[in-house]
Amino acid sequence: MGGVPDPNAVLRYYRSALQSDPRGALTQSDDRHGTAFQLVSGRGAFFPPDEEQGVISICLNGLPNSFREAIQRREANENALAVGWPISIGRQQGAPVIQPVGLLAATWDRAADNLVISIPANDILINPDWIKAAARGSAWSEGSLREVFRVQSGSGLTSDDFLGRLREAGARNIRGQLAGRDFLAAVDPSDEGIFDAVGLFLPTGSSFTAGAVRDLDKIASWTSEKLARTALAPLLGMAHATPIKPVDPINVGPLNHEQIQSVANAMAHPLSVVTGPPGTGKSQAIVAMAATAMLQGQNVIVASKNHQALDAVQERLREIAPDVSFSVRTLDPENNVDESVASVLEDLVGNPSRNALRPDPETVQKLWHLAAERRQALEQIEKRRELHLRLADNIDKVALREKAGLTGNTTPAVPEKNRLLRRIWLWLAGRLHNAHKTSEEKGLSLRQFKTLIATDRLALKKMIAGSNPVALTHEIQAISQDVLKRHLGMRAALDSDRRAKLGNARDDLALAGNSDISRDIAQMVIDHRPLWLASVLGTPKRVPLLDGLFDLVIFDEASQCDIASALPLLARAQRAVVVGDDRQLAFISQIGAAQDRNLMAAQDLPSTGMGRYAQGRKSLFDFANSTPNVAAVMLRDQYRSSEEIVDYINNSFYQGKLRVSADPNGFKVPQGAKAGLTWSDVPGQVSPHSDRPNVNPAEVKAIIAHLKEVLVEQKYTGTVGIISPFRVQVAALQQALRDALPQEVWERANLRVATVDGFQGQERDLILFSLVVHARSATTAKSFLQRDWRRLNVAISRARAVAHVFGDLSFARVGGIRSLTKLAARATEPGQKQGETIFDSEWERIAFHALRDRGLDPKPQYPIAGRRLDFALFGKNGVKLDFEVDGRIWHQDIDGNRKLDDLWRDHQMKSLGWKVRRFWVDELKQDMERCIDIIKRDLS
Repeated sequence: MGGVPDPNAVLRYYRSALQSDPRGALTQSDDRHGTAFQLVSGRGAFFPPDEEQGVISICLNGLPNSFREAIQRREANENALAVGWPISIGRQQGAPVIQPVGLLAATWDRAADNLVISIPANDILINPDWIKAAARGSAWSEGSLREVFRVQSGSGLTSDDFLGRLREAGARNIRGQLAGRDFLAAVDPSDEGIFDAVGLFLPTGSSFTAGAVRDLDKIASWTSEKLARTALAPLLGMAHATPIKPVDPINVGPLNHEQIQSVANAMAHPLSVVTGPPGTGKSQAIVAMAATAMLQGQNVIVASKNHQALDAVQERLREIAPDVSFSVRTLDPENNVDESVASVLEDLVGNPSRNALRPDPETVQKLWHLAAERRQALEQIEKRRELHLRLADNIDKVALREKAGLTGNTTPAVPEKNRLLRRIWLWLAGRLHNAHKTSEEKGLSLRQFKTLIATDRLALKKMIAGSNPVALTHEIQAISQDVLKRHLGMRAALDSDRRAKLGNARDDLALAGNSDISRDIAQMVIDHRPLWLASVLGTPKRVPLLDGLFDLVIFDEASQCDIASALPLLARAQRAVVVGDDRQLAFISQIGAAQDRNLMAAQDLPSTGMGRYAQGRKSLFDFANSTPNVAAVMLRDQYRSSEEIVDYINNSFYQGKLRVSADPNGFKVPQGAKAGLTWSDVPGQVSPHSDRPNVNPAEVKAIIAHLKEVLVEQKYTGTVGIISPFRVQVAALQQALRDALPQEVWERANLRVATVDGFQGQERDLILFSLVVHARSATTAKSFLQRDWRRLNVAISRARAVAHVFGDLSFARVGGIRSLTKLAARATEPGQKQGETIFDSEWERIAFHALRDRGLDPKPQYPIAGRRLDFALFGKNGVKLDFEVDGRIWHQDIDGNRKLDDLWRDHQMKSLGWKVRRFWVDELKQDMERCIDIIKRDLS
């Protein structure tokens, strides 16, 4: 297979890797002690520090025989278990039950006479069963308790953070001290409460990953032909076998050219990748992908481990056809939603369909014609730009040769007075002459270069200008909204024959005891509900495992998703789009490098060339993005934030690839403030409470005072969010704000206080960031920010107008956290402004003086909306003109790609009240006076 590992072996490896995390909803009865779970006692912390493993060693002879037998039965197949801490004892239906409050993933092995438990990460997940039980017996609601323990999807909490939240949520039920170091030897099943006890829990079918593990068992046995028909094929190094007919994208909202390209890729490739930094419109791109596919009669499933990400996509998708039941949300715990193909089948049979209006065939035909016209227009622009770039390139080369005295293929005429000077001059002239020269052009004479220029000029004159893709995008948006709404209404409706067939299928399933749904029935159900929004790990339980059941699967927030969990969804689809951003929060793996190597070796996978497959090191986004020849797009226009905020995240996290595209006139800025970054210096203060090490009372006080001024005195009308890296600081802020601000103010400002994890996917006009850490903070707090530098990107990029940091400025500048030092510098030091007499090119310098000679007053490198215009000119009656000089070198972006976004950027400038005029170097060279005449007309 040319160095590609055996696909079935890779799938078996992922099955083993996924099975190594047995955590899930867990409740045990007292009589299962010693068989399904075992309490253990001892002293010492087993929570592993960073980059290390925690270990619990137990003498086998000290364990009950029944528990040793249970382990031995599993030894040949799995060595995973969950470590539960602390232990809660309660009652269900009058009988005592034991529930671990928190769960850590672990593996076990035999070493001589000991059972050795290895815990790869200090990463505790809350037990959902305990959440439900605790809510029944307290004033907490299930939703409120989930919120207390909410973190980014796919990861848990450190022991310190978990304990802090548990003390907040379950203080009344804690019995004794919860230290996590000196564990109880026994607990009384009749004594209810939460105890500092630890237990070993063997895997059950209720673990979060159980369904995906069962699916991977089956998928790993599929034939190569079956795998090749799914979206798994490109990821596993296989040729994709399902025919794909490329489709021109449509849009139901505004799109730029990179978003359009991402949709085109989704419709043309078995696998494509979209990098979506904060505020760049990934949700709009996902909606356009789903809309284009559905209008083609295809079925789409959008998946994420993050329910908040699905909320954002669902809200936008509902706007397509708000009165049509065309979509299914499989799982939404906050709203008690739990749907499957079986339950949707029941709903289709039991609820009559509405009559639907058929889309007008001529309008549908016009829509696809416009989509094709836009593609052709973009292709035409690309051809014209290629010609313009070559023309500008050759003009540069001719100018360089004439300047160097190279009139043919001879050396320049340099006096013989200084042979060393002559040699240097010849070398320099040759380097200048050969710059950007193709192999075909080597050896061309000056006359031949001039002939090429003349030929290209003639070709440009003959080339007919195409349509404007920006205008076409607006026209497509206006038409597609009505067409798609009607189309989805037709798809959601059932005729009598289909209703009867589905009714018979439902009755057969009921008689057979809900056995597996056949492919044709599952396909029929999905055809009538063509859009599904699914939890990654919840899908195996709710959608049958049928290869290529969906035409397209779209993974959102894929940087937070591990590889193995996603494979069952990829098997259910023919094509896949993976959307993510490795500069934002990432998933936390439960597998270390050593375990990864062992699991691979167990499947006879090679020891080299497997790094990109590693479950313990790579997210789904990493895996897809590293797939050879994958179609990939990065969204670069940042529509959310003010220029200074984008400038910080752009240069700190995205290597300058983002472009400011938000309308500066739309920002809501508090009185006396400016849009962008600001910093209030709050010298570090340690909490007087020893059990609250990551609380900074000084910052709480400063934020309260600031919000009273902004929200109460100024009556600021924008939305407000408060973010801190530490949950205990969030809790302190919430309590203080509840006491300080009336409920009416909270509602008016849509005020939310949360951790960085809790705020991902949201945005506010004003973000206040409570840093907490300072020179006297615990080392663990500092290393938390140092280790996960992405948190600053997420926190600051939530802000639209203002990101206001409250923290110790001296520590930020010298504390050794590089991303924090950059943030402090950006927020407190004047930005470097480009001088007005600096030009990007020689032709800009020439144009500047030509404009001045004609009595105009050009402003070079004029800053506006995150851009620097080549020239800004101002005319009568408030006319503002953006004059751009387009050429080879200065008409390329940071990656050397041609700026195909110019039309969209020009549209942005026009929306801000500017006229835009572009001239290519060739136009300026041929007739500068004519170009300036046009500029003068624009200004009058």
